[in-house]
Amino acid sequence: MKNTIPLTHADYRVYDSEPQTEHLVEDARTKPRLAAPTEIKKEKKFSKGKTILLTVMITLLAFSLTLVAADIIGSGGIALYASLFTQKKSDVVLYYAVYATHSTDMSVSYKNAAVVREEGGAGYVMKQGEEYYVILNLYDDEESAKRVSERKANYGIIELKVYDLDLEKHPSLSSAEMAKDLYREAYITLYRAANDLASGKYAKEDMKRELSSFKQKVTAVEDAYVEKTAGITDTPAIEFKIILAEIRSAFENLEQNDERLVADARYFSVMIVRSYADFTKKHFA
Repeated sequence: MKNTIPLTHADYRVYDSEPQTEHLVEDARTKPRLAAPTEIKKEKKFSKGKTILLTVMITLLAFSLTLVAADIIGSGGIALYASLFTQKKSDVVLYYAVYATHSTDMSVSYKNAAVVREEGGAGYVMKQGEEYYVILNLYDDEESAKRVSERKANYGIIELKVYDLDLEKHPSLSSAEMAKDLYREAYITLYRAANDLASGKYAKEDMKRELSSFKQKVTAVEDAYVEKTAGITDTPAIEFKIILAEIRSAFENLEQNDERLVADARYFSVMIVRSYADFTKKHFA
């Protein structure tokens, strides 16, 4: 086993509170490999010998774009001007997983994950390349993630990208349109419930009532999807069905559990978003 170093543990209950306890975690020696930025495609030059009419049209178009660009740049939107010349891509929702440590040794990461879970963190082990990252919590805004990750030199952030469903690419997922945001609703429900329980705004009974109510919604959506997709054997449609079952199973587990509810809620919130992100990346990236 590699050497470990003592780290002051961030209070997972409220992300902007002061550290209060300590634990041992594996030293993080490398940064996560994030996806390379999308390259901006260059405009194609028009060849010589175009007709006079085409030249006039180009001139008018250039003049119009100049006015648009002046308005955009004047309002601080240079990036929007650049986007005029890029290919339109599917909408992407970003999530930010803050990790406490990582290692190429899976057993080390799982041991560290158990310590993190005892302190109220997610303790979800996320494999990226050859590394196993121990996730503290998942955030849907970068600022909150940075505030946590900057506490320790070996803390870091992994981006998770969720792509929008493209029904033209996979028509079999037309029935999934009604449920495509369920993963996010589940994440928000778990994130808030964990924070409210940890901060004392919730009692366990209150949290369980909210989770039970949301489980009923998940079950209704899942049943409707299964009914609408009866007989469909297309892989994306089947995989989406598995995603819904996984979300329902997570809430059933929490409903029946009385120990480490905060850690478990955070664990399942990471699991749900990671599974859905992998699904959309596989079929729509």
